[in-house]
Amino acid sequence: MGGLLYASAIVIGSFVAAAPLCNNTIAAAGGSLPDIGKPSSVSTSAVKGFQLALFLENLEMSFFQTGMTNITEWSVNGYPNDTIEVVTSVAAQEEVHVATIIDLLETYGAAPIPPCNYSFPVNSTKEFFEIANIITSVGIGAIIGLAQGLAVTDPLLIQSVSSILTVEARQDAFFWHLEGKAPNPAPFDTGISEIWAYNLALSFIVPGSCGVEIPLPILPALNVSDPIATNSTKSSLREFEWDPAQMLFVTEAGKQLLVGWVNQLNTPVYTPLNITAKGKGTAATPLGMNGAVFAVVTTQQPDNADDLALATLAGPVILTLS
Repeated sequence: MGGLLYASAIVIGSFVAAAPLCNNTIAAAGGSLPDIGKPSSVSTSAVKGFQLALFLENLEMSFFQTGMTNITEWSVNGYPNDTIEVVTSVAAQEEVHVATIIDLLETYGAAPIPPCNYSFPVNSTKEFFEIANIITSVGIGAIIGLAQGLAVTDPLLIQSVSSILTVEARQDAFFWHLEGKAPNPAPFDTGISEIWAYNLALSFIVPGSCGVEIPLPILPALNVSDPIATNSTKSSLREFEWDPAQMLFVTEAGKQLLVGWVNQLNTPVYTPLNITAKGKGTAATPLGMNGAVFAVVTTQQPDNADDLALATLAGPVILTLS
């Protein structure tokens, strides 16, 4: 296990120096590292936020670089003619984002997060774009959360974050469209906490492969089904599955389990989790949810997503609804 990186002060350690961007990457991405000046100082919380952002961007970069090779072999028949070109651009832009965050962290003497080993459940072009949609939606949610914190502690860094966020949103719109969904399913994207972003990323990481472990809580896994078939034309009922032996569930034994839903810029919505078997239950997706929707199991009903992250018993899972 790697050493804890976060501390009460800015961490100084051995650097994972960003590899120089090659001309082909710069050309495919449409640009290189920004050359605007940086603030003279940065808060410890901002460093932690950017270290997590790098953790997520490393995952995205690996996914798209690996995927470029795979989808070329699998073929993109049936997809737009420029699909390979667009994915090549996305992979290059993620490499630029990684290099940009490493450069920012090194400017302040903070240690970048090295990549882990990854495992992506992808065996076809279709599955690649389904996972691309999920990974990018998680990244967008995490960056919104980062920007929210920077607005209080380091407002001069918001420009860099917001510039990355809008590019990620354009990429995500492309993946929504390739899946036959509306590229703009909602008027607002959904922000998530560091805890949720970290746990969603862990599902793609080979256990024990990270050189540095980020000291955020690791939550019990949660699985969710597609809508359960019923006699109605459209069902919102989904089955959730978790490990009831996890200590969080043992501690909360006897309490009513709920599914907490977070979507767009709205307060969390809670629906009863109807137990159907040990570690299984069903809940209906609330009406009016579109875009990236995050769901967790809980026994509490906080009025904001950050507090819900602290009250999560299992999850989160992400649903992409349109």
